[in-house]
Amino acid sequence: MTKQPVLTGFPHTVLATAKRRAQAAIQAARKRLIRDSICGYAIMFESILPGSFLSKIDLTKRQRCFGHIPVFWAWLAQLLEANASCTKGLSLIQAWCRILKLPVPGSDTSPYCRARNRIKESFLIQIDQKIRQALNARTQPLNLWRGHSLKAIDGTKVTLTDTLKNQGAYPQHSSQKEGCGFPIMGIVGMVNLSHGGVEGFQTCGFRKHDARVAPSLLKHIYEGDIVLGDRAFCSYEFITRIITDRKGHAIMRLHQARHRKLDWRKGKKISPNERLITWTKPLTQPAGSELTAKEWDALPATLTLRYIKLGYENRAGEKAALVVVTDLLDPIKYPAEEVADLYMERWQIEVKFRDLKTTLGMENFAVKTPEMAHKTLWMMIIAHNLLRAVMQEAAHQAGKKVHEMSVKATQCSLTSGHETFRLVTGKPRLRKKHYDKLLETCAEHLLDIRPFRREPRATKRRPKNYQLLTSHRHTFKEVQHRSTTYRKKAA
Repeated sequence: MTKQPVLTGFPHTVLATAKRRAQAAIQAARKRLIRDSICGYAIMFESILPGSFLSKIDLTKRQRCFGHIPVFWAWLAQLLEANASCTKGLSLIQAWCRILKLPVPGSDTSPYCRARNRIKESFLIQIDQKIRQALNARTQPLNLWRGHSLKAIDGTKVTLTDTLKNQGAYPQHSSQKEGCGFPIMGIVGMVNLSHGGVEGFQTCGFRKHDARVAPSLLKHIYEGDIVLGDRAFCSYEFITRIITDRKGHAIMRLHQARHRKLDWRKGKKISPNERLITWTKPLTQPAGSELTAKEWDALPATLTLRYIKLGYENRAGEKAALVVVTDLLDPIKYPAEEVADLYMERWQIEVKFRDLKTTLGMENFAVKTPEMAHKTLWMMIIAHNLLRAVMQEAAHQAGKKVHEMSVKATQCSLTSGHETFRLVTGKPRLRKKHYDKLLETCAEHLLDIRPFRREPRATKRRPKNYQLLTSHRHTFKEVQHRSTTYRKKAA
């Protein structure tokens, strides 16, 4: 026979003891938990994003069905289900209102879309910080390299809905005619490869060079971190700031301008494929530098780096040479083979971007304003990092590395079983058992690591034989038959 956890039916003035007040507080907390649990995701991620934390950072005075917290969980459910439509999020809120016997909103998605637009970006930033703190705190030594956290940096881009506001902030490609293209938002991001979560990002126009945006991400580098980057980031200023300002380390591919002038006979020889080279600070400050003249002058005059040459096969199947630059100078503590292999881990950030853009459906943002595009991007990062938090716990439980876990399988496990967490609402021990079972399921889905498998960047499935939109849709004339190849025909 189970005991009732709280007394019911008595007014607070009766038996008003300390124990009675504590029981009343427990009952109120349970009711609040049920109220905030709009979906199983709220209970599933309770250990990372408890309802008390969300209520604390939500500064809205009244919490209605379209308040920040319900809309946040509904929006998150949309994204975890491969960027589903707003109808999905609205239906979740409608179901929640029916369960709590609250007035059910209508089927028009406009109020829900306006509620998403009202969510403050500061609210999402604090949620992201909370998740990243959990990810960093749970990082196991198994996922570090010689005690160092690995952080990769790279750029990507997404398209937005074709509106005047979006075009003003993130113009389409100049070769496209008006009404024939989409605004393109560039993103430079930093991913922590020790747990797979996104540490930070910065948006920009797609034409802006990644290296000019990268300094804004230096704040995410901490003492002892190793930054992996391609040759676009291999500049004197950026590497120096990583080493001197952030006390980190860098492993990057040598920039093509330096590679063209490379004389392998110069410098101090360590081995046939290793050299110690001294870089000299440029005489003039680069045009794209964000440093003040005083900060530029404070940079050291010289920088000693280690070159490691390795052979590889390019996409054409031809043998080529690649030079890796690093400030890890000790060849005994940091063997050249391991450093070269570590640079190849930089490719993992491309895989993480693919998880965001393909698995979570981030290729195109159906938003009408740049402000909404930024909020959508924050929500995408939150959804991705929550997935990574589950993968991290599952990997730890199974004794595996995080990068061996499958993102798609974890996403399917979460979206298929999140509603079952409603059965354990307000029952911490049962919730933990239920969550552990979920982690066991996720840990069963491991990736088949094939290091030398060839994966050409090519599409096998042919697109449908539609005309290309070569003029504005209001003036475009469509060919009315499909029996032959479409011909260019515009008014």
